[in-house]
Amino acid sequence: MNPESGAATSYSLVLPRGWVRVPLREGTAEALEEKVFRGLEKVPAGVPRDDGMAYRLYVRRRVEKLVGEARKAGGLDLYVPVGVRAGGAIAASFVVGEVAARGEASARAEAVVARLAADAGEVRGMGDTVAARWEYVRGPSAEEAEADTASRHVDYVLPVPGNEASRWLVVSFSTAGDGDPGSAFTHALADLFDAVMTTFRWSRTDSRTGSHTESRTHSRTDSHTGAGAGA
Repeated sequence: MNPESGAATSYSLVLPRGWVRVPLREGTAEALEEKVFRGLEKVPAGVPRDDGMAYRLYVRRRVEKLVGEARKAGGLDLYVPVGVRAGGAIAASFVVGEVAARGEASARAEAVVARLAADAGEVRGMGDTVAARWEYVRGPSAEEAEADTASRHVDYVLPVPGNEASRWLVVSFSTAGDGDPGSAFTHALADLFDAVMTTFRWSRTDSRTGSHTESRTHSRTDSHTGAGAGA
């Protein structure tokens, strides 16, 4: 049996300490309350005690907005850091979503990735396939009244094995960092995301037996991976 011959049914990632997965198709509210909002009782150093309630409300609204935007974009999972540093929460997140492709034969998946990456991107190995990667800085949106700084973005696009003709996965990371998209801290957060993506693996079904070659876990944590980043 060739474990790479079956269709992909799910994916897995190794998350750094302090990051959590929020599913967007079902169980979203429960995951938010248990994994994200429960930790808001602890106000980070640098935030005045009297501003604790306003801080909690701000974080809740920002995360709920991220969830809404990710759902509209066809997101499957949202990943956010729940750890804090002096002054507040770490302003970073990434979304895993699915997009449909038309008119591309599965045998041309690598060629499609190369063509995508030709537009100011690059091709990177991703698990047992390849992905197109872009990194760029985007200014604050006119609709974002609360955001007055630019953000750094990293996007990956890769074909879903066994379904390259119709299904592609998009993983999009963004961070405001420390307010400077070119600072060492902001770059460190982008580098941390790239490190997470090196752990990306597909879960597959054997095309002959129908059995799974890997568990269907969407994410698994590793307290040693990236433990010092974003602290």
